[in-house]
Amino acid sequence: MRLDQFPRPQGDTGIGFRYYADTHHYDPPTLDFWIAELAELGASWLVLTSTLEAPVPEHVVRALIAARIEPIIHLDIHPIQPIDRSSFLALCRRYADWGAYYLYVYSEPNRVTSWRFEDWAAPGLPSRFAELLLPVLETTAEAGLLPLVSPLAPGGQYWDLTFLGQLLDIVAQQAAPSLVDHLGVCIHNPAGNRPLNWGKGGPTRWPSARPYQCPPGSQDHRGFYLFEWYDAIIREHLGTSHPLICAATGLVPGNQDDPDFPAVDDMTHSLRSVEIARLIMDGDVPPYLFNTAFDALAAGDAEPDDPRAWYRRDSTVLPAVQALKALKKHPRPIDGSSDGSVTHPIYHYLLIYSPTQTPGAIVWSTRWMLQATAEYVEHFQPVIGFSIEEARRASRVTIVGTDAAGMDEAEATLRAAGCLVEQIRVTSEDELRRALGQMVRRGRRFRHLPG
Repeated sequence: MRLDQFPRPQGDTGIGFRYYADTHHYDPPTLDFWIAELAELGASWLVLTSTLEAPVPEHVVRALIAARIEPIIHLDIHPIQPIDRSSFLALCRRYADWGAYYLYVYSEPNRVTSWRFEDWAAPGLPSRFAELLLPVLETTAEAGLLPLVSPLAPGGQYWDLTFLGQLLDIVAQQAAPSLVDHLGVCIHNPAGNRPLNWGKGGPTRWPSARPYQCPPGSQDHRGFYLFEWYDAIIREHLGTSHPLICAATGLVPGNQDDPDFPAVDDMTHSLRSVEIARLIMDGDVPPYLFNTAFDALAAGDAEPDDPRAWYRRDSTVLPAVQALKALKKHPRPIDGSSDGSVTHPIYHYLLIYSPTQTPGAIVWSTRWMLQATAEYVEHFQPVIGFSIEEARRASRVTIVGTDAAGMDEAEATLRAAGCLVEQIRVTSEDELRRALGQMVRRGRRFRHLPG
């Protein structure tokens, strides 16, 4: 899948937050308060913590989507261990029916505290983690969600760059090509107290960086620009860039992990946080970086203090809150997208692509396709038709049909005209009705396109 085919929220700014680190703040009044605050902050993404025993409730997922905020669900399994596949599949299907796309399981498997000690100490850690992760990715994809590789700790007790390379090598060899095609990678990229552009340029610019050793005059990946280093590894092992989904980003007031640089004060936190938001919103970072996840919006009940929280327990807020609210917001530019103006006055065109073997086949195909699209058309009200020339005037086009080769040719023509395009290939009326009906139930106009 191309990067512009992966789901993004409507009006996506790229700005996101991590919600509480626990599962105790999903009641409707609390959620209503935060949705209003997130709207002022310009947030389009929110990372939510859950467990098998305490899943994210349906009303939370639906309310966020209605507010044009993309939920990223973290299923916290700690310590890392196998997950029951049948119960996990049922849970993923519920999330998919509610409209979610992004869910990841496990966190920081390259850190000793994520495992039982005897599991950590056994040899072959990346391959053993792959044995746990591959069934998770397959089940997630089977349920209609996007499979996501778990985020690693920058550095960690097992060097994350080495761990990621070995893990992706196993995924590339053992996973089905269709799964790899839809794969995303979660990341943790805290900026620490180093300059915001630390490590920019990736391993090409800083070839002398080594695990746990950054020679004088060099820089490594442990900073905001970690995504460039991960992308280089992803392209090496998977052949192309894949979405990087942030699960934790940003700075912590008081942090001084690197003694060569000053500690982060509130003003530094504010200025750099706003700059991170501007970078992603203005398209000054690569399109494979989908979001930020400022960590955290507020502190969880189990956290003894709240140094990372933008909203404090004493009802005060960090200066970054007002600074980010004051930043002028706009949708993030998407590679290959249109602004929907002069050359694309139609927002969405549903193109029915009929086979062309015989006149009778055309009539029959057109009839059942129109019948099967009725519920979807009534709900989302796209322009519907049979003309590629007319579809060229739309910023987004959904092609439905049975002729794979013809649909591919139509997609190429439409993309050359600047349209965002996705296909729904089917073999029967019932199959098309089910596919479009699921999209109606999820409240999603598109399977993968932004908007």
